[in-house]
Amino acid sequence: MNEESVVRVKSVGKSCGAPRALDDVTCDFQPGQITALGGANGAGKSTLIKIICGYYPDYEGSVFVGGGAVRYQNPSDAYRSGIQTVHQSINQGVVQNMTVAENLALNYMLSTECDLIVKREEILERARRIAEPMGLGHLDLNMKVERLSQSDRQLIIIARAIASEPKLLILDEPTSSISERETEILFEKLMMLRARGVAILYVSHRLHEIKRIADRVFVIRDGRVSATLEKPFDVKQIVTAMVGAVKEREARAAKSAGEPILEIRGLVAKEGKKPLDLTVRRGEVLGITGLIGAGKSELAEVLFGIRAPLAGTFSVDGVERRFRNIREAIDAGVHLVPEDRANNAIVNSFSIRDNITFPFLRIFSALGVMKRRKERQKATELVDSIGVKCAGESAPIDSLSGGNQQKVVVARWLVRPSKVLILDEPFQGVDIKSRHDIGEYIRKSAKDGAVIVMATDLDEIIEVADRIVVFNDSKIAGEQSLDALDRDQLLHWAAQSPDEIA
Repeated sequence: MNEESVVRVKSVGKSCGAPRALDDVTCDFQPGQITALGGANGAGKSTLIKIICGYYPDYEGSVFVGGGAVRYQNPSDAYRSGIQTVHQSINQGVVQNMTVAENLALNYMLSTECDLIVKREEILERARRIAEPMGLGHLDLNMKVERLSQSDRQLIIIARAIASEPKLLILDEPTSSISERETEILFEKLMMLRARGVAILYVSHRLHEIKRIADRVFVIRDGRVSATLEKPFDVKQIVTAMVGAVKEREARAAKSAGEPILEIRGLVAKEGKKPLDLTVRRGEVLGITGLIGAGKSELAEVLFGIRAPLAGTFSVDGVERRFRNIREAIDAGVHLVPEDRANNAIVNSFSIRDNITFPFLRIFSALGVMKRRKERQKATELVDSIGVKCAGESAPIDSLSGGNQQKVVVARWLVRPSKVLILDEPFQGVDIKSRHDIGEYIRKSAKDGAVIVMATDLDEIIEVADRIVVFNDSKIAGEQSLDALDRDQLLHWAAQSPDEIA
């Protein structure tokens, strides 16, 4: 263990119920190095981060910062010693009823440097200096953060963290909600910080990112360090250390899809966009990809009754529909796993079971009396089938890692068979093995209906889809079937100017 480490963790253990979250973990973070932290969902990564940044003061073992032993009582202690953390949950890093400028300048506003009477122009100027290097100059600094997209919120948190000039910068799934262009800007900033001697702890389930930017990788498995990999390393080594041998995905032929189950004609979901025509067939898994802002989520909201279409029609199983609310969509057999898990999917005060079953409580009741045993059995069946790592179906949802929470959200919409199951970015924060498990479950659920998977990550789409449609500026730029895939062409369609689309 290098005595010049910015942070050293020695023999750290932590119990958050059974099994133990961490057990005898030892690792260090060096100045001028990007260290990746790998591991499956629930392996203990977030617990380790929370110990380092002062969220958990009660743990076994020792943490050293700058060579001296510390035991932070809260995150403020860690921040004052130069440890800056961007957590996986985006809404933990922003104050939604404050403006963009106030969120960017939040560290200053909470410091002793700031006068008791906050000067608006000074806040705006500080915010501009933080925003522009991260490509956020387009944002209205006076807009409330609650009105921003997930990607803009994420970039605000990252920009503020980088501007604080940390000694150790911890990034937990920083690219899960941002575009490829925004990811490139982030990586440029990380390279600059590394050159200046900043230690960086980087957590991502996108293993190609780890391979690209990390100098070394600590892999945690079941709460213990299972491997330390120094550059050069490959993705297969990381996967093996994370989950053991993963069964190779069998080559799939595109399904012979049946009759149309979803027909979209002349649909306009957003002002100023061209009409959309699209047909999805029974038994098909359709992948829709495109850059952030390409129009995928707006289409999902129309189909699920969240947003009224401006023009056009759509039919489900031969019946023309125009849902006035979510309940009408669910009753018609249209289910949606939304992109924004924290705001639109998870109920933090509920158990895992309640989060799974609450849209379908009528299934588990008779004459107004809940059949709790039937409800528990269904929740347990889905928890086991989709591989949620938890103490049981009655455990609190907020006791789970982000990836396991995502599995619960997917499981919810499998309680009852659907005609059209829409999954908007279903693999955010999900490890590679869990992604395989969810993919298998998705394909099974398409047997009697259809599944639409929306994701910006092309690898995720290719893994599950029979046919891939590329959205660009709310238009279909092109499509390919599984047996005629051309990755470069798909990327070209996603990135080209909207004016080039026929």
